[in-house]
Amino acid sequence: MSTPYVTTFKLSRKKQRGLFLTTLCSALIGIGSLAISHELKLGEGRFLLLLIGFFSLLTTVFCCISYYYLTREKFTAIYISEEGVNDISTGNRIGTILWKDVVSLKVMDDISNLKRKYIVLKVKNPNEYIDREPTRSKKRSMELRLQYYGSPICISNRALDCTFEELKQAVFEKYNLYKASHKEA
Repeated sequence: MSTPYVTTFKLSRKKQRGLFLTTLCSALIGIGSLAISHELKLGEGRFLLLLIGFFSLLTTVFCCISYYYLTREKFTAIYISEEGVNDISTGNRIGTILWKDVVSLKVMDDISNLKRKYIVLKVKNPNEYIDREPTRSKKRSMELRLQYYGSPICISNRALDCTFEELKQAVFEKYNLYKASHKEA
């Protein structure tokens, strides 16, 4: 038996820079708003600047947390193994999508942007994967994908440092390898 290996794709440099710049800008806006509001009297826009400063610093905290986790993962956004796919690039926290749960793979056009494509992993238990997502808004997004694409799990190269063809080849290769090895058993 050959040794299993994992194909990984990193987050694109553009997305890495975007997250860093968002963190930096929101920190500067937050600190600046709070500093300016300190100089104003109550009623001269001080409350509005305090709100802007608070939400900007809150955004900074969330960006720092995201940046920390991405740095810990060395900016690896997707793992494709003989066991399944773990896509971190979407921000969904559903874990590994196991090949044994995947019924079929298909390539579909993005509804909102026809230049983009998705690899849709049709799973036999879609609600189980939707229920894994703790955030209500992301859970709703997965429910909409289930309605539009027939599966809550759609993989795109939008945030990845690879072409769609490279991603497609890696996913289909691992899935076909899994199917072939389990057909013999």
